[in-house]
Amino acid sequence: MRTDNSRKNLISGISVTLLVTLLGFFTRRVFVDSVGLEYLGLNGLLTNILAVVSLLEGGIGTSIVYNLYKPLAEGDRPRIIALVQLYRRLYRYIAAGIVAMGLAIYPFLDVFIKEGEGLRHVTVVFAIFLFNSVVPYFSAYRWGLINADQKLWRLTGVNVAYQVGVSLAKLAILWSTGNYVLYLVVEAIFVLGLNVAVVRRVGRLYPWIRTRVRHTVEPALRRTITANSGALFLHSLGGWMAHSTDNIVISSAVSISAVGLYSNYTLITSYVGTFTAQILNSFAESVGNLVASESRERVHAVFRVIFLVNFLVVSISVIVLANVVDPFIAWWLGPEYVLDTATVVVVLVNLYIFGMRSSALTFKVKSGIFLQDRFSPLIQGAINLALSLVFVRLWGIAGVLVATTVSVLAVGFWQYPRLVYKYTFGRPLREYFARWGVYTALAVVALVASHLLCGFIPVDTGLGSLIARGAVSVVVPATIYLLALWRTVEMRALMGDYLLKKLKR
Repeated sequence: MRTDNSRKNLISGISVTLLVTLLGFFTRRVFVDSVGLEYLGLNGLLTNILAVVSLLEGGIGTSIVYNLYKPLAEGDRPRIIALVQLYRRLYRYIAAGIVAMGLAIYPFLDVFIKEGEGLRHVTVVFAIFLFNSVVPYFSAYRWGLINADQKLWRLTGVNVAYQVGVSLAKLAILWSTGNYVLYLVVEAIFVLGLNVAVVRRVGRLYPWIRTRVRHTVEPALRRTITANSGALFLHSLGGWMAHSTDNIVISSAVSISAVGLYSNYTLITSYVGTFTAQILNSFAESVGNLVASESRERVHAVFRVIFLVNFLVVSISVIVLANVVDPFIAWWLGPEYVLDTATVVVVLVNLYIFGMRSSALTFKVKSGIFLQDRFSPLIQGAINLALSLVFVRLWGIAGVLVATTVSVLAVGFWQYPRLVYKYTFGRPLREYFARWGVYTALAVVALVASHLLCGFIPVDTGLGSLIARGAVSVVVPATIYLLALWRTVEMRALMGDYLLKKLKR
């Protein structure tokens, strides 16, 4: 059942991701042509600014979802209902708090916008962004329940309808009017519709959670949730400082248009991150069940396979982007939207470093390791923010990204695997870094080989050239990895015990 749910989550997740990716590229091109670079930068800026208000959530949802694994596995409905009711009640208070925080931030918005004289209706735009930030909190408890029960694939139809509908509607608005505010209003309507649909869908799947009887969470479990939520709040705060301040720094120190220029690259890297997350998240809820029910040796064996999958997806994605991203940007939007080589290199290095720690992060969260490193994200975030403010004056966008690289290497790069190997596996950390080093060396060899071969493909022949370079960037690394890793236990487990059996089925 665990494997079957993972497979269904994987297929549904990748399908939705591919669809969103195609629609996203098309929508971005129309957006840039119809609305302009300044509003694209405003999009990225407001997303980062409003990310700070979401810190009010404090990790409550993650903590409650973690505590749902056991009662769901045991069919303990009273405890499930109690946790869901607590989840819903707390999130309503959080939604109200987010509105208040958003309104408090608004008067200081001009401080973060440099060279944004062409922007209009910023007040309305901010209000719509705030609305879109608040609405999901009213259905989050149902997302959390179905996610913890490993049944997220049952929402695929709803998700596809939303993604296709909102993309087509926004495209129609851009084409017919070029009105940015109306574009956002349409998006807000679809966000509301998605959350209503999720509430109804999950309500049909779990009708027994709808009851007027008040269930209470026992004091010991409530204390555990409170402690974990406090630790996760520090994680969220540190994560915001590390990952959601870049656009704010770039906008205030460089220009709002620079945020728009950089956001084209982050759109691409975010799709890679989403693709990786979909693959790993398809196993994530099964990992929670696995950690709760299997031996340390078994859990570690599964981790090695997932870490291999993590490496394959991230490294091949980075290699493809290294050979394709600049000519793709030039073909997609125009050569004036291509960033300098140094900035692109740092973007790809960060994508690899952050992507490669995804499997360790998954096992850390699903093992319930929250308190042990509660201050680490704050340290990493503080390093990133301080260095960003210095480096942006020296190197512009590239400086902000270098600050991110330094901060993650200083803390997050080694901290997640250290905790997982200590508390979940009970094994020495050197095993992880030995495997990480071998994988990275293979990735460098594959990158060099594919880059040399791509050098024989002209870059000015349009889409055909991009497809050819992309194919080389996939086939060459995949071949090298198979030849180098075929005899490993992880590759044999992945190819034989999972992929081949699924293909036969």
